[in-house]
Amino acid sequence: MTNNQKDINYLLIDGTSYLYRSYYSFPFLNNKIGIPSGAIYGVINMLNKLLFKYPKTQIIIVFDSPFKTFRHKLFKFYKSNRPIMPIKLQVQIKPLHQIIKMMGFPIVLIPHFEADDIIGTLSCEANNNNKFTLISTNDKDLAQLVNTNINILENKSNKILGKKEIISKYGITPELIPDLLGLMGDKSDNIPGVPKIGKKIALFLLREFKSLKNIYKNIEKIPKCLFRGAKNITESLIKNESLAFLSKNLATIKTDILTNISINKLKMSKPSIYRLSHLFKYYEFHNWSKLLEKGKWTIHENYLKK
Repeated sequence: MTNNQKDINYLLIDGTSYLYRSYYSFPFLNNKIGIPSGAIYGVINMLNKLLFKYPKTQIIIVFDSPFKTFRHKLFKFYKSNRPIMPIKLQVQIKPLHQIIKMMGFPIVLIPHFEADDIIGTLSCEANNNNKFTLISTNDKDLAQLVNTNINILENKSNKILGKKEIISKYGITPELIPDLLGLMGDKSDNIPGVPKIGKKIALFLLREFKSLKNIYKNIEKIPKCLFRGAKNITESLIKNESLAFLSKNLATIKTDILTNISINKLKMSKPSIYRLSHLFKYYEFHNWSKLLEKGKWTIHENYLKK
């Protein structure tokens, strides 16, 4: 983990998590003609704080694709438990993307891929070039990417999580998080996991056998383990082996999306002050409009002298 902001080369934003968090934080915010603006306001507010805190870091915003992904082909019920996006949120997405671009942030959205997989691919590219990346999110799945050059910036706590912090928070090393979810499942994404196995047993098995693969290689040893219901757990594991590995696959973030997009080419640009001013007035973000008029809008440090 780094405490030196000069060492942070990239800050990858899980834009979809920002979007939902902002929408539910400001559900009733509208302009005078009733156009909803809470999600827009919340995301811009969070981005402004990051721009102020990390003025020398290349900040990139990544969003989920609205289309189904390869995970839906693997498991048709993937995320099927989630409600449809509210209309009042849907209508804010396009103008929010426009404003983010006007603020100078690059946006990445690839059809049929989740933001997690785009972030995984970009952060690993940076890692291969020995560059340090922070991932701003509250999504536990992204914790599996953590290593020496990739850390998590928690949205809620504003804490930076390295490998040590991930182990403390989840009870497992980052690379074993997909194995953990393969065993216990994940209700938020409707990943089934293995019936009868919760977090406590899943952690015990992974600490004992080191991986999901090794658990199955040593399946005959599990009935002898000192926890209640070991025999029933073994039977469930044997019966649901394919489900366990499917669940792990669903929880594993791709880091090799075939795309022409390179993190080195995703540069921030100078904000479009005039266009921002017009939209801020439309949505009645009065304080931000005043900052623009007074020339006090936060600008990425690379462009302060241009």
